[in-house]
Parts: sequence; C-alpha cells; structure tokens
Amino acid sequence: MDEAVAPGMAMMPPQGTATAIDTGLRVSFGVYWFKLLHPLLERRGRFFLQGRQRRRYFVMPGDYVSGYTAKFGSFEAEEIAVARQVCLRGLGAERLARSTMVDLGCHIGNYSVELGAAFGGVVAVDAVQSYAHVARANLAWNGLEHKSTVVCAAISDREGEVRLHMERHGNLGHARVSQEGDAAGGATAVVPAETLDALVRRLGILDVSFIKFDIEGHEIAALQGALQTIRQHAPVVQVEVDKGNLPAVLDRMRQTGVAYEAWQVVRGSPARKSALSRLWTALRAGGNPVFVQKLTGEEANARQLPCVLLVPVAMQVDWRALFPVPAPTLEPTPAPAVARACDPGAGPHPLHEVTAVVVTYNSAHCIETLARSLAAWPHAIVVDNGSHDGTRAQVERFMPRARWIGLGGNQGFGAANNLALAQVTTPYALLINPDCLVETGDAVALLQAAQRWPQTAVVVPQLIDSQGRVQCNYGWPRLQWASQGAPAEGPLCVGNACGAVMLLRLEALPTRQWFDTRFFLYYEDEDLCLRLFQAGQGVVVEPSVRVFHANRGSVRGPRPLKVEYQRGRHHAMSKILFTAKHLGEAAARRQRRVARLQAVAVLLLRMLLPSPKHMARAWGRVVGFWQAPSRY
Repeated sequence: MDEAVAPGMAMMPPQGTATAIDTGLRVSFGVYWFKLLHPLLERRGRFFLQGRQRRRYFVMPGDYVSGYTAKFGSFEAEEIAVARQVCLRGLGAERLARSTMVDLGCHIGNYSVELGAAFGGVVAVDAVQSYAHVARANLAWNGLEHKSTVVCAAISDREGEVRLHMERHGNLGHARVSQEGDAAGGATAVVPAETLDALVRRLGILDVSFIKFDIEGHEIAALQGALQTIRQHAPVVQVEVDKGNLPAVLDRMRQTGVAYEAWQVVRGSPARKSALSRLWTALRAGGNPVFVQKLTGEEANARQLPCVLLVPVAMQVDWRALFPVPAPTLEPTPAPAVARACDPGAGPHPLHEVTAVVVTYNSAHCIETLARSLAAWPHAIVVDNGSHDGTRAQVERFMPRARWIGLGGNQGFGAANNLALAQVTTPYALLINPDCLVETGDAVALLQAAQRWPQTAVVVPQLIDSQGRVQCNYGWPRLQWASQGAPAEGPLCVGNACGAVMLLRLEALPTRQWFDTRFFLYYEDEDLCLRLFQAGQGVVVEPSVRVFHANRGSVRGPRPLKVEYQRGRHHAMSKILFTAKHLGEAAARRQRRVARLQAVAVLLLRMLLPSPKHMARAWGRVVGFWQAPSRY
C-alpha cells in the first residue's frame, strides 16, 4: 500500500501508479454474452432479455417483485462482493455490528439486503415511493425489518422539494433530480429533498460506516450535502459515478479533509485493450474475470462499471490479501445439536411439529431406504394408491410406526396427499416422494426456515441427483416468464417449486385441500405454487438443505414400458389442463395444436433412434395431447 496521506492532502497517488487486482470472481458466460450484446439492442430488446430470460427469483410474494437481483451475479453482485470484503476486513465485524450502513437510491434494496446483516442498522432511501415500498418489503422478507429504516426522499444538496426526471434503464426506471429545462421532458414528480447530513442528524445515527450512493445524475450534488457526515465518520463510500463525472466527485471528497483511495470494479482485465484479447481471456478463465483497479482521477471510465469504491487511507486495506473473494455460504443446522435433541430425555423431538407424508404407488423398492431416513420421526403417514407390488408389506416391515392409508385404486398424487393432510394433527407436514432421502437434520433445517419466515406457506430444499448435481426444482411462475439463472446461494422466495420434498405450513390453507385433484399426475405442485403466489403467500427455497432425489425413481412394476407410457400421457394432459385453468380455453387450444405436432415429430425421431423407454413415453405424450381437454 502507499504511505498514508494526512487529511487535507491530495488523496490520489501520482499518475502512472494505477494497479489492478484480480478478485477471483468470474462473470458467467451467459451474463458475459448478454453484456456484450445488450448495447446493440433496442430498449425493447433489452427489456425482453432481462425480463424473460434473466429472472429466476423474487424477494417478496405477491406484487413485491424485484426487477433484477444480484442473486445470480449479473448486475451488482461483483460490486457487493468487493464492498463486503472491504467492510469486513477493513472496518472489522465489531464496528459493523454497532454502526449503520446507508443505501441511497436503494431501488429494490439489493445492497441493503446483501450487506445489511453485518451492520447494526440499515437506512435505505429512495425518491420513488414504489421503490421504497419494495425495498421495505425486501428488507422485511430477509429478516432485517427490526433494524432497518426506509425513507422516501431525494438525497440532494438542499432541503425542501425537488422535481424528479424518470429515465428508462433496462427493466427498472431511474429517477434523477431535474435540471433546469427538464420539465417538458417528463420531470413532473415533486418529492421532498433532504441532505444526507440532515438525515443522519434527524435519525440520530451515531456511527455511519458505509454509504452507497446510487442516485442517477446528481451524485455530485448529493455528495455536497454529505460532506459533514463523511468528515465526521470517515465511512467507506461507494458511488455510482456517471461517465465523465469522476474528477468532480473526487474534488467533493477532498473537501471533507479525509484522505481516500479510489478503486473501481472492472469486468475484464484492464490490461487487455482489444475485444478479441478480452474474449480470449474470458474463455481461458472460465468466465469474464472481475478486477479492482486503483484510479488516479483522470480515467475516462471506459469498459468499467460506474461503481467507484472510496476507502479511507487510514484503514490501510491490504487489497491483495482481500481476494479471491470466498463464495458466500449459509451455515447449515449443526448436526451435533440435532443429535443431542434426539437423545432420550433431551426434551421434545425436534420434529414433533412435523408429520412426514409419503404417497406410494408400486414403490416397494424404495421403502427400506426411505424408512432408514424416517426412522427417528415421531409422526409419519403413508398413503398408498392401490399398489400391487408388496408396498404394504414393506411398509409394515420397515415402518411399523407409520400410519397406513390404503386406497382401493390409484387416485393420483394430489388427491392422495389431500387425504393424508386432512388427518395431520401437527402444524407442519413434509411431503416426501418415496425416491427422496430426507435426513433428520435436513428436515429440522427446513422447519427452522419456516419458523424464521412465518409468512411462508411452503419451504423446499435444493434437490440433487445421484451424482450430486443440482436439479432445477424451483424458479419463476411459468405464466410470468421462463425461469433461468444460476442456482440460489441463499434463502429466496420463488414462484414455482417441485413437490418432491415440500414442507407445508398447514394453517396457510385451513381447508387442507392443497392440491387440485383434477391434476392426476404432474403440474399439481406448479398449480399449487401459482395459486399461493397469486394469493401473496410465500414459497421459499432453502438451498443450504440438499436432498437426494432419484428422478422418476418412485414407481416400478412388471411392465416398465406401460409406466413410461402413462408418465408421458399424464404429463401431456396435465400440461394442457394447467394452461386451460390459468390462461383460458383459447390458449389451451392453441397450445394443444402446437403440442400435437411437436409430439408426433418427436415420436418420429425416436423411431430413427429406437429406445423402447423413450418411444413409450413419446407415444404417451401423443395420446395425452389428443385426449387432453381444452376446457378446465
């Protein structure tokens, strides 16, 4: 590091001493190509790409929907990761725990949520009422409501009122303080204005350790109204700097008398100047590398994110020791604590509030393994859909304490679950497919997640296959847009989740009729999640809990091709029924016409590369699309 600069001296090192450090972060190829292409697209195209292909999660149920989120590492994740490391390593966890972070221009509250847990308090400010409302919901949903304050105001260099000018930016709008002559260009919203210095005094904040400025177009004016706060607290400051405004921003910072270093987050190595060399570097690195680069104040911000991180020189941050940044993880429920809770005399069983519900159909081959994972459960119900492979004998042998409900015939997955849920006496029920293995510690972690967010109706784990690969068992509601994006890194509210393992809070639907029995097999879980989504009840994925799921492994029989045929048939019929229910008869008819042609084409291709199992399933889909009703 350079020698510390005394307050009041020039805060930038001499020109030519700039350096860049590889953080170890990599922008995924999908995001990398999107960032390469999106400047060439029209605004409508950018909205399409961001809205339909890049959303996977949302933060709150109902209408509180985030525009884009740092959860899958596309827009702000690199900036947040760098800021997190600087704050934790430079300021220390003790100061963070007794200090406040201020998120100015919070929009949907990504910074507040991602960094807020480490701070004693969070203040989120936005001039747009709807954004402030979403940020408040975001903070509450992530358990930060008790220590957060959300303010609707424009942070500027003056008190009173200002006009806002709304600008389109991707699939979010940005508001900036209007300049003279903007009134004719849509600057019609009048909002209260407040300086940061006045806001800190009004809220009685004793220590500000991190400030994030994201206030499009008027950062310089906002900084002018924050000089006293910066001078008094010497926080880490992150500024979203418009191109060409960096020298003016740094000049304002000099007026505080506190010596700062300026670092910028850069996608791609700054040493690579040509487009081909940058592409080659990204290919070799397994993704576009993310660097932090020291600024001298003369840069033109070419190829750089607008984020500039201003760090007090007195912190003496060793930047090379900060990186590579470790991936954030969640601590799972400690196994020893679960084991102690299961000991005799250690108090109530940790799962005394949960009943395991298993629906079987010719699942005898799964029962012995399933029974070992459920051996310690105090409550379990097995509903059998008329199996003829000895499933009941296996249950009586390996799960003697489970309550048995035998049905005369196959009534379907949803109907069988509804019958079992009507007899559950505990507050929660955990639906488990016979081909899933849920250990006691996993179930306890899901229960703790449900108790942590009492507004949720459903909590699901991350499913993995026999090779340990992550299965895509959650995403956005199908009626909204296609669910894509990287796997979740932390608990998230989603719009659709697989019912293979699903913890239900039974008071959310007192009638206990969770599933629509018209869906015999497939889509009943998606229909449930969509109805909960529309009712404003949360479905949460807890990715720290990983559960093995043998896909299509719960049913066997002496005629495996018939099983595959029935799977294809029911999947096709349920697909059309789902569309008819939620989009109407006309949409179902259109979908059925296209699906019939596609199913026939797939069947013909299967004949060229014969596989009895796949041909049976393809034939089942052809029959299912012909038999599917277009009216719900």
